[in-house]
Amino acid sequence: MLFTPSLADAQYVPDYFPVGVPGYDKDMGVTVVTRVRPLYEQAGMRLGSFIIRPNLNEGIGYNSNINGTSGGPSSWFVETNPSLQINSDWGRNALGAYLSADSFVYPQQSNQNQVSWQGGIGGAYTIGRGDLTLAYAHLSLFETPTEIGAPRTATPLPYTVDDVRTGYTFDFGRWSLSPNFEFQHYQYGSAIIGGVVSDQSFRDEDAFIYGGSLRYDLSGKTGLLVVLRGTSSQFVQQPNGLPSLSSNSGAALAGIDYKYDGLWRYQLLVGFEVRTFANAAVKTHTSPILQGTVIYTPTGLTTLTATALRTIEDPTTASNFGFNYTRGQLRVDHEYLRNVLLDGEVGIENASYIGGGSQTYYYAGTGLTWLINRNMRLSAHYQFTEGNNGSGVVTTGPNAVGSAFNQHLVLVQLSFGL
Repeated sequence: MLFTPSLADAQYVPDYFPVGVPGYDKDMGVTVVTRVRPLYEQAGMRLGSFIIRPNLNEGIGYNSNINGTSGGPSSWFVETNPSLQINSDWGRNALGAYLSADSFVYPQQSNQNQVSWQGGIGGAYTIGRGDLTLAYAHLSLFETPTEIGAPRTATPLPYTVDDVRTGYTFDFGRWSLSPNFEFQHYQYGSAIIGGVVSDQSFRDEDAFIYGGSLRYDLSGKTGLLVVLRGTSSQFVQQPNGLPSLSSNSGAALAGIDYKYDGLWRYQLLVGFEVRTFANAAVKTHTSPILQGTVIYTPTGLTTLTATALRTIEDPTTASNFGFNYTRGQLRVDHEYLRNVLLDGEVGIENASYIGGGSQTYYYAGTGLTWLINRNMRLSAHYQFTEGNNGSGVVTTGPNAVGSAFNQHLVLVQLSFGL
């Protein structure tokens, strides 16, 4: 995350969980961006058996279309992003914590100013041949109308996510079983829609997620993987006269998991999800789902990463019962010099609403990062996004979602770390 400032407005909540915290770690192997560079690695500060890494990112940028409307308002902005990461340096067990804030100030559109923050703590306790993990994270974020599926708000919509998760891996040699459980609590505030303050608390939700994965080791780091997941989504605020948005779902995926540190690394899972609704008038919804990452390293200087995701997401307005969310992205990272990194990406996002209607976003971006020394780096990134609605999407009124728009985002950022 230190190498690549995030420009995309469309938020997928799991992308915001804390980095470097046991229980939230995601590792698909070394790429050009994550490769260790001894001359430019942040050393951190040692406190006993812990390593502390403070960082500060300061940037200036331009957003050509803040609200995602045709001819919408534009503004320069200043982004300030401090963070603090603490990790144990033990030979056995692990403990980590992460805290960050992100401030956006728009001098020409002050009603768009926002300050979000995220924090998390997690630990791993070694029992036998596996690690029992327990982690908690709090996200205080803002939803904007340029996010896919979001209501047509004139101001950012504040919301929070509290997440608790635990898991353990039973190692039986070639077979491994990893049960897990997660609880999430979503709470939404108010924003201006159609010129009036609109309370979005009907989206407050308690989600119980349970399941696990079964992996069979074929050879070394290659294995067959089966994932089973159940979700109970309970909406805790029920507006008078509106049907319940609560639902229960079950999902199954299967595929291959290949993480050998060579030319190719990939995880490809496909399956289906079935969702039933508390409102008997809504039919059971079944959809194919997938989750995939492919990393190709043709040379030691270039990495191509392709990702694909398809899930069923919860409602974002009172007039729908959720949507199929599909995302695909192709990214290239290139080491032009040992301290100059280039990147580019193209992607697509689609929301197909249960009951009809769809939205599609296309985006493309490019950037450069200059690693000045261990403690400083300078980056510049640009992204273009085009959003289009299909037929049947509500674009006016209190339950409206984003209409067609174009957006240019530019960010120049200087990062400091100890």
